[in-house]
Amino acid sequence: MKFNINIPDMKFWNSLFILLFPVVMMSQKSLTMNEAISIALEENYGIQIAMLEQIADEMQVYKSNAGGGFTLNWNANFTITANNANQKFLDGRELRRWGRGYFPNTNLSAALPLYDGGKIQAIYDRLGLVSQFSRLESKVMIQNTVSDVMQAYFTIERHKQTVDFLTTILKHYEERLNITEERWKVGSGSKLDYLQSKTVMNAQLSELSVAKNNLKNSKVTLNGLLNRDANVLFETEQVDSEYPDFDLQQLEELVQNQNQELLLMNKSIEISRKREEELEADRKPQIGLNGSLGYSYSNSNTGFLTSNSNIFGNIGLGAVWNLYDGHHRKNQIAISKINTEIVELQKENLKQQLINDLTFAFNQYNQDKELLSFEELNRTIAEENLSISLQKFRLGGSSILELNEAQRVYDTALNRLVNAQYNIKISELELLRLSGTLIGE
Repeated sequence: MKFNINIPDMKFWNSLFILLFPVVMMSQKSLTMNEAISIALEENYGIQIAMLEQIADEMQVYKSNAGGGFTLNWNANFTITANNANQKFLDGRELRRWGRGYFPNTNLSAALPLYDGGKIQAIYDRLGLVSQFSRLESKVMIQNTVSDVMQAYFTIERHKQTVDFLTTILKHYEERLNITEERWKVGSGSKLDYLQSKTVMNAQLSELSVAKNNLKNSKVTLNGLLNRDANVLFETEQVDSEYPDFDLQQLEELVQNQNQELLLMNKSIEISRKREEELEADRKPQIGLNGSLGYSYSNSNTGFLTSNSNIFGNIGLGAVWNLYDGHHRKNQIAISKINTEIVELQKENLKQQLINDLTFAFNQYNQDKELLSFEELNRTIAEENLSISLQKFRLGGSSILELNEAQRVYDTALNRLVNAQYNIKISELELLRLSGTLIGE
C-alpha cells in the first residue's frame, strides 16, 4: 500500500486549497479513497488556517523586517503662532500690537545600518526558519488529516465486509432453518431443532442489523472529516493493497530524516540557536549612516526678522556601543542557551519515543501480515467444512450440534479474516506515518 502525496511549493499556490490528487467529480454512488483525501484537504478549515499562517510567515522574510533595510522618510510641518507683542526699544520707541507668524518646513531623512555585529543577518535567518517551521506545521496537519481519512475509509470497508459476511452466513442459517422445518413438519425431526435454528437465525439478523448501523455511522464519520453533510450517500471502493516486506533499519533512518514531528523539532533547535546569535550580536557596536536634506521658512510681523528661509543638508555616521547594562544581556544569552538545550533534550526524547513506536508498529505489522495468511487459509477450510456439514445434515448423516459447531467455526473465521484485513492496513498506515513517507515532499 503506497500513498505518497506530493505537496507543491506553497509559494506557487494561487488558492487556499491543496489538491494532492487529480480532480475527479465525485458522484453520489462512488467515492474512492483518493477523492476522499482530496476533498478533506480542500475543505479542512484547520489546513486553510495553517496555509494562511504559512503565507503570512513567508511574507515576513525580508531584510527590512530584520532591521537591515534602507529607510527614507519625508517629514513636514506647518506652525502658526499668535502673540500680543509689547516691545520697548533703546531709542524710546514702544510697540504694542498683536503679532502672528507661520513657520513651514520640510525635509528628507535617510538611514542605513552599516554594521551591527551580525544581528540583522541572524534575525533574517530566523525569520526564514520560522517560515520553514510553518511549512512543516502545515505538512503535519496534512499528514494527520490524510491518516484520519484513510483510517475512516478503512473502517467503512471493515463494516462493509462485516455486513457482506453476515449476509453470506445468513444464507446458510436460512438453509438450516428450512431443513429443520421440513423435518419437523414431516415428522422426521424434532420441533426443538427447528426452534433452535429459528433462534440462531434471529440472532444473526440482529447482528446484521447492528453491522448495517455501524456501517452508516462510519460513513457519517467520514462525511464529518470531509466537512460535508452527515447524510450524504456514497459507496466506497475496495482498496487493493500489496503488503511489502519492510526493513526495520531503513525505517529507523527514514524516521530520523523524514518524520514530520522530528523535523519540526530540528527546526525549533535552529530557531533557538539563531536567537542566541541575535543576543550575542547585541554585545557588539552598531554603526549606521544617516543624512537629511530639508527646507525651512519663517515669516513674522514681530521681531527683528520678518522672514527667513533655509535650505540645508547633512550626512554623517552614528555609532552605539552598550558597555554595561547590569548583566541583562549576559543573563538573556544564558537563558537562551538553556532553552536551546531544553529543545535538544526534547528532540532526543521524541526520537527515542518514535523509534520505540516504530519498532512496536513494525512487529505488529509483521504479525498482522502472518495472521492474515492464517485467516485466509482458515476461511477456506471453515467454508469447506460448513458445506460438508450442511450436506451431511441434509442427508441425516450428522446432528444439529455438529452443524452448530461448523457454523460457529465459519462465523468466527470470517470475522477474524475481516479484522485481520483491517488490522494490517492500519499497521502499514502507522509505519508510513512514523517513517514520514505517508505524504511526499
